[in-house]
Amino acid sequence: MPSSDLVDVIRLLNGGVDEVLRAIPLIDSAAARKDAAALERRALLEAVGLARPQSWVRALDSLREAAERGSQSAQDQLRALARTSDARSDWQQIRSAISLDSLLQAPRKQIMSETPRLRVIREFASPAECLWLMKRACDRLLPAPVVTPSGSQTIEMARTNRATAFQFGDMDVVIEVIRTRISQATRLPVALFETCQILHYMPGQEFRPHHDYFDPRNQGHAAQLRRGQRIATFLIYLNEGYTGGDTAFPRTKLRFRGNVGDALLITNVDRSGNPDPLTLHAGTPPISGEKWVFSQWIRDRAASSLPPMAPRS
Repeated sequence: MPSSDLVDVIRLLNGGVDEVLRAIPLIDSAAARKDAAALERRALLEAVGLARPQSWVRALDSLREAAERGSQSAQDQLRALARTSDARSDWQQIRSAISLDSLLQAPRKQIMSETPRLRVIREFASPAECLWLMKRACDRLLPAPVVTPSGSQTIEMARTNRATAFQFGDMDVVIEVIRTRISQATRLPVALFETCQILHYMPGQEFRPHHDYFDPRNQGHAAQLRRGQRIATFLIYLNEGYTGGDTAFPRTKLRFRGNVGDALLITNVDRSGNPDPLTLHAGTPPISGEKWVFSQWIRDRAASSLPPMAPRS
């Protein structure tokens, strides 16, 4: 599949229903001809079950075929999923080393706090998976927006870090594995997930104290609330090698700093489903080094096609 055709396919996958339906046969037809790029894209369709029964086995087999036919993306994904940095190129052997049971199983949650409800999951993602996620994001970063009290998006000094969002066409099997593992950890279906993001902080960049929920008292957030309240935030810390940069909860004096692959689950509402003001939190600025975080917002109703937006408190 020529690179120009692949760009068109990704654009279609990021479009509406009609565009997605146009993209699927293009991918399947080219994959049947053993085109490497199409085989890699078909792996994503198999992983999510788009226009076919969902199958991790077929997704991994399609990745293996793509890797054998020279897809660098498929090769790197297989290595990440096998949790290896081995430079070998026996793709069937690497595919066989991937255990679906361990791949999709989330480690046990640890209680960090009950008020607000915060849970820590150590070693949620492997170092190889974290490296892949950072690699996917590094050339896509843009200034991260917030949503104003009136409901519009803007760039402002309350949030100076950069970010990138992965719409469906931008995703890959590794990202879908991570999202499925988050679903297992939170016991919330992927259908409730917003578009995932990867956040990047250089020294001095920050996201000042804010709530991730939408405030029902704020008329500007009414349109968002019609599409579902943001009930949870799931953060995966992708790297170390920086100082500062904690996730801070100023109303409780709690702070968290994850090692590579550690995760933090923030439940943004209380047990009655009302916004919890104690979840006020900030991404404090690194003093030195760069900080990378995978971020997944979760709503209380299907929101998978929503664009990523951070509400301003």
